[in-house]
Amino acid sequence: MARRGWLSTILIILLVLATIAGVYFYRSLNEDLAQIDSAREEALSEVDRLQAELSRARQRLAQRSTSADRLEAQLNEAQQSLANSSAELEASLSQIETLEDRIDDLEAELSASQALASERGDQLAHSQTRIDELNEQLAQREARITELLASREELDVSLATAREEQIRTRAQADELSEELKAARAALDQARNQLAQKESTLEQVAEERQSVAEQYREAREQLALQQARSLSASETIEALEARLQRERTAMDNLQTQLQELSNEKQTLVSRLEDGTTVIKLPERIVFDSGSAYIGKPGRETLQLLATALESFPDHLISVQGHTDSRPISPRLQSRYPTNWELSAARAASAVRVLRDTGIAPDRMQAAGYADTRPLVEETDAASRRMNRRIEVLLYPDRFNIKAPANITAY
Repeated sequence: MARRGWLSTILIILLVLATIAGVYFYRSLNEDLAQIDSAREEALSEVDRLQAELSRARQRLAQRSTSADRLEAQLNEAQQSLANSSAELEASLSQIETLEDRIDDLEAELSASQALASERGDQLAHSQTRIDELNEQLAQREARITELLASREELDVSLATAREEQIRTRAQADELSEELKAARAALDQARNQLAQKESTLEQVAEERQSVAEQYREAREQLALQQARSLSASETIEALEARLQRERTAMDNLQTQLQELSNEKQTLVSRLEDGTTVIKLPERIVFDSGSAYIGKPGRETLQLLATALESFPDHLISVQGHTDSRPISPRLQSRYPTNWELSAARAASAVRVLRDTGIAPDRMQAAGYADTRPLVEETDAASRRMNRRIEVLLYPDRFNIKAPANITAY
């Protein structure tokens, strides 16, 4: 490629030199022709001058016949001068012929030079065309090189950014690894504490069962005493009317909650001691990992508040429950554990119920984290069932006694 460039350069130089030589030769030939024309004009002018003098001499001879000798002498002198001029003219004509021959030779050489120059010009034009093509290719390659350099700069910037991101990611990974170690240690400690609490819980459960039996007996005795002070018919009618209102309210709430959650399980139930339990699945009240209640959740709690109007004498306990998965790192600054999340959800629900007009002294909020699961967690569906809010309605005043044949709902 470099050798072809040198050959093109040498060829261009030769063409330029040949063109310069042709121009110089053409200018020299023009100068010689100009000199020949000038000499020819001078000779013709001399002939004209001599002829004019001859005419004048003849006139003088005719006018001055008396001066014949003198005029003859002058004529002889003029004739001699004319002869000399004729000789000079013949010499000049000979020179002119020689110059004309030289001009012909020069014109032949000029024609040859012009033909060579034309050929060289064609070659030069072809070479110039090739040079233009090579320059265009060079410009395209320079543009491509510029684009590649720009792309390289962008890639260098992207690489630097990626390296910085990799460093940050590694640092975050190290932090998460440390947090994971700490979380595992805390989990092991919590498991040990849970084992101890489970042992204690079994004892408490036995004691609670005994207390529940005593509670039912006391409630029955109290209701019996109150019933004795009223007529039996009035007590039964009031009981049936109240239970009917409660049953209708809970049936309506059950239907509405199942339509919202698409759950097949029973969301409203009644325990043997008369406590009503209402389960609100997480997805119809809260977003995942959040205690904020949006518009859909507020509408759900409004339905609950409407149903609670049929339970004016009940204590309302709102209890938050989560699954067993730990809080994600991005939420740990707000909810370090599931205890904080479950308690925050219960408190948020209480605030919404208060805003609907329910008296604050009738309500309480409690968080149980993942300590009271409904089912064993084996997959996403079972974990979803354990994420919930439970609303428990405890009778606050024992002014009636439920007969044994009332159906639970």
